[in-house]
Amino acid sequence: MIKTRFQISTTPNPSVMEALVSIVRNEGFLRLYRGMLPEMAGMVPKSSAMYSTYELVRREGERRNGGMSVAVASAAGLASGVAEAAAVHLFQIPKVRLQAKAYNNKYSGTLDCLRQMLRDEPLSAFGRGLGPTLWRNMVWNTVYFGLMHHIKSLLPATESRLGSGVQTLGAGFVAGIVATCFNAPFDAVKSRFQAEVVVPGQAPKYTSTLPSLVTIYREEGLSACYKGFAPKAIRMGIGGAVCMATFELVCFLLHADAAQAADEPLDG
Repeated sequence: MIKTRFQISTTPNPSVMEALVSIVRNEGFLRLYRGMLPEMAGMVPKSSAMYSTYELVRREGERRNGGMSVAVASAAGLASGVAEAAAVHLFQIPKVRLQAKAYNNKYSGTLDCLRQMLRDEPLSAFGRGLGPTLWRNMVWNTVYFGLMHHIKSLLPATESRLGSGVQTLGAGFVAGIVATCFNAPFDAVKSRFQAEVVVPGQAPKYTSTLPSLVTIYREEGLSACYKGFAPKAIRMGIGGAVCMATFELVCFLLHADAAQAADEPLDG
């Protein structure tokens, strides 16, 4: 919520804490969770597409390369970013619209937002922001997975499941924040794209990723390209730590179950 509002604002933003207090005081506590339905709905296909693609490309790259490397991890991250963006894009449009303060009284909820878009805007409005979403996810995933592998390769080897999980949490947190430094401008452009209501017959202000980024820079300065960085970095640092640690734990448990099943004698 805070990230999105910061990114689409053309005026200086307060601190994260000031923004949280202001929303609760002026709009109510539940306003912090506006847009949660499309966000939650998009999480399963988004995460499934990202991690499955990463794992498939990583295994193939490792086989061809004769081992794991930063380049293999980065390439797998790049591919996973494409799949992730394709899976999550449509869910992001109603989420951004619902979280934008300007539309507090325009949409009563997710279904109403979709209904009004279908009624008042061309179908192309549902494709808004796909370009910057691809840039955002490809850049973040490339840096994140490559840096994750590099950091973990520098850490001492451990046979402990707990120790490995702690290492992944730490490496994921650092990699998530560093990767955000590279993709934050594309995320800001994405939010601007998707917050803009498309009027039939009228050209939208933001039409393509890189020219729109240049427009924001010229009109508002470099800092505008990094609006929402603080809440985004907090979110992606925590997400980068928890998601990868969870993914590795689930893979470990599935492999352990498969190995145990293979050792058990078959009835009959």
